[in-house]
Amino acid sequence: MMSSDIKVRLARQKDLKDACTIDYEAFSPYGTAELSSVIEARWRVFPQGFVVAESDGQVIGYGTSEKWLSEREPAMDEDPSKSHYPDGRFFCITAMAVREKWRTRGVGALILAALIQIARSEQCQAILLETTHAKSFYLKRGFHVTGEREQMNTKLLILTIILEERQ
Repeated sequence: MMSSDIKVRLARQKDLKDACTIDYEAFSPYGTAELSSVIEARWRVFPQGFVVAESDGQVIGYGTSEKWLSEREPAMDEDPSKSHYPDGRFFCITAMAVREKWRTRGVGALILAALIQIARSEQCQAILLETTHAKSFYLKRGFHVTGEREQMNTKLLILTIILEERQ
């Protein structure tokens, strides 16, 4: 059940340490935790695409993104200053995670909804992401598997959703 006191907002610099901790907690078991310097660079390069979920003033989840010029495979620890393009129309959710004790309470759905809204407001035509273990979460929300690859002995699925044109 989702708690009503959860809020999703744009990240602030002081939230970056929590985001890095959550990333490590969520992804290190899969060998896909990213460097803290990359997570921090995402905030510097595209702060309007970096959100956190909080409850009672504590950061309990986060999501980061970039805008790309074309659809392609994401890469771990990629330097966002070289991959993000302000005029890009392909919105990549580069990371999204929730603290373990908050999972299955709707926090991830709130973060994803915020990122989808950002993609729409940025006039992106599609959203793509990679996942190791959350395939069903994204399929339930309209994403489709569009690729698969292996990195560091870990199977990664690439999922995409096309955003409807606004008239």
